[in-house]
Amino acid sequence: MAYAFALALAAALIDVTLGYPRWLARIVGSPTQWLAAWLRIVKTAAEGLSGRTALALYLAPVAVAAATIMQWAPSGPLGFAAMALLTSTFSGRQSLDVRGREVASAWEAQGPYEAFAAAEALGADETEPRLGRAAAASIAARFADEVAAPTVFILIGGLGGAALCRALTLAGRLCRESREDTAFARAVAALETWTVAPAARAGALWLAVAAASTGANLAFAAIAAAAPRPGAPAEQAMLLALGEARRDEPRYVRQALALFRRAAAMELATLAVAALAAVASG
Repeated sequence: MAYAFALALAAALIDVTLGYPRWLARIVGSPTQWLAAWLRIVKTAAEGLSGRTALALYLAPVAVAAATIMQWAPSGPLGFAAMALLTSTFSGRQSLDVRGREVASAWEAQGPYEAFAAAEALGADETEPRLGRAAAASIAARFADEVAAPTVFILIGGLGGAALCRALTLAGRLCRESREDTAFARAVAALETWTVAPAARAGALWLAVAAASTGANLAFAAIAAAAPRPGAPAEQAMLLALGEARRDEPRYVRQALALFRRAAAMELATLAVAALAAVASG
């Protein structure tokens, strides 16, 4: 387990400090963009196939590519650094923080209507009339799907686990956002229920722990709550921790970002302690 904890910690540190460079995303795209493009190809090519077959067609190349890279990666510090760098591209701590700040900054500088575009990019629920709550819930859901769940998958399967987790969470989110009710969407939701959803509850746990550190503990009730989607417990934990704002204002989004940062820092500290303990015991 020493290697798994060290890899998860190194990937998290790279994600926090470097993230995925925007200039590189403009030139060659990002893993998320590549997966989204592959998903569109599969959904078009697999039309008429069963949902499970289409899902297997979508995930199999991702798993094979990750396994090949893991197999042929050099050993030693250079190989570990390469694995950590590649694995970090499937997490979104810095990206999430940037997108959350864009919502708050646009709201503060230009007003709520101008902030809606940034909130939509963040994935805010269009049915929620209050922008602050929608943005906060989206930050929590993204934290669960793009940070907490990938960390669990990294501990289980390294680069391959991170790649499969990101591929599955992306497919699930896009299917839900388009309100797709196809055999493929149902197959994705079924697989998420047994894989991503349990891992994403770690996001609710970290948010509850972070909220408890400031004196609030209502969020712990959300950890075992029903999950119509993987990020739902984290969303509930975030909203319970923040409470109901007297009026809709950007400060609510800033508070959500602060809670997310504390939760991410606590997760990082736990990975560091676990890695050190694993090394010491090994």
